[in-house]
Formats: sequence, structure tokens, C-alpha cells
Amino acid sequence: MADDDLADDDLARRLNKATHGGPAVAPAPVADLADAYRVSRSTRDLALAAGDRLAGYKIGLTSEPARATYGAAEPALGYVLASTVLGPGQSLSTAAMFAPRAEVEIAFILGRPLSGPGITAEDVLAATAAIAPAFEIVDSRWSGGPTTLAMLAADNTNAAYAFLGPQVPVPRDLSAITCTLTIGDRVVPGASTAVLNGNPAAAIAWLANHLATTGDELPAGALILTGTLCAPTPFTGGETLAADVPGLGSLTLATS
Repeated sequence: MADDDLADDDLARRLNKATHGGPAVAPAPVADLADAYRVSRSTRDLALAAGDRLAGYKIGLTSEPARATYGAAEPALGYVLASTVLGPGQSLSTAAMFAPRAEVEIAFILGRPLSGPGITAEDVLAATAAIAPAFEIVDSRWSGGPTTLAMLAADNTNAAYAFLGPQVPVPRDLSAITCTLTIGDRVVPGASTAVLNGNPAAAIAWLANHLATTGDELPAGALILTGTLCAPTPFTGGETLAADVPGLGSLTLATS
């Protein structure tokens, strides 16, 4: 095994340990985006080997301002583990988290698989069984947070937890949905879904086509988080998160 592979495996183990209550990982160089995704796949494989299950994927940096922050030319992908999807009535414990932040997103649930290349937003809509308003809770395992795009991708684009509201049919127009996030008595305005690569279905088309480059596809039943509609907002345990997404519904998540 090459030295680079050994280094990737060691970094994956440390990031995985930090996800489960271990110490934050000191900033370390990650060669490039391809190397970062190798590390991320290794952390996923460690979780699956421990008995977890892949529930789906998440798409980060779906807005131009977010990409500009990291000098990214395209979105970034991460995975969603079944153990991180909170069920109805569950609360979120922040005890093992470093600096949790809340995002409001639109989740897609696929009714049939999508396999690139050549997937379009129209293909995504035809394959979608339902959508739902959702919280994504993000948390970096890097000490001080990621400072490069490669660090962000290596740490599974900060994925921590997901919480979905009620599923609803796909509306005719997904391009102008807005949201409001409330944390305790703080109100955080959201942007329109137009920031998500034009609309969230276009972001999923990018994901399906990107996965095809490594021979992967989006399976039927996959949950896909399509990017935040508001700024990732810090919160502390004990605060209640509430989101209103007109036309899709609302959701509330208690934290401790």
C-alpha cells in the first residue's frame, strides 16, 4: 500500500473517531479534491463495516456564494448514514458535537434509481417519489473548521444529522420556494430555491452525473439533501429549531 493511501486511511479513522465522540482532528493537508473524496469514502466504509447503512447523499455548496467561499467550481457531495437520520418525535443530542449549525433544506426521496451520465432535472423529477422540508445539522470534525475545499470534502462536507418533515408530492414549480428558520427567539431569513443550481432538481442531476464518474448511482429509496436555503446558523443544546417552508410545510426539532 502506498504511503498516500496509508495517510488517507489514518485520516479517515481519525475523522470517523471524532464523529463518535473522539477529539477534533488537527488541520492536515489534503492533496486535492480526488484525495478528499477517497478519505470520505473511507470514513463511509468504516461506518458501513460497523453495521450502519447508507440512507442517501447530500449536496453542499449548491449556491454560488457558498462555492466562492471555497473557490469551488461545482458543488460538493457527501453521504447520509441511516444512523444520522432522526425519526419523528426524536430530539437531537449535541453532547458529542463540536460546533453544530442548522440548515433548512429540501429533501428528495427517489422512487426509482438514477444513473448518470446525462441525467437532467426533468429526469430527477420523474424519478422522485416525494419531497419534504428538512433540517440538516452540520458539524466539522476539523479543529477550527475546514479552511480548504479538500478539507471540507474529506470530512463528508460537515454532515452530521438530518431531520425530515412530512413528505409531500412534488409541486409544479420548485424554483422559488423560500423558508424561515427560527432558533429560540432568533429568526433567520432564507433564500429562494433558485440558489440551488437553479432549482434543487438540477442539483440532484449534478449529483447523479458526478457519481457516475466512479460507477455509482442513486438507488430507489435514496434520501437526498439538496443544499441549504439559509446561512448555516449556530445553536446550542436546549434550543428548539423551527422552520417554515411555504408550500411544503413546517418542522420543529428539540435539542439538548
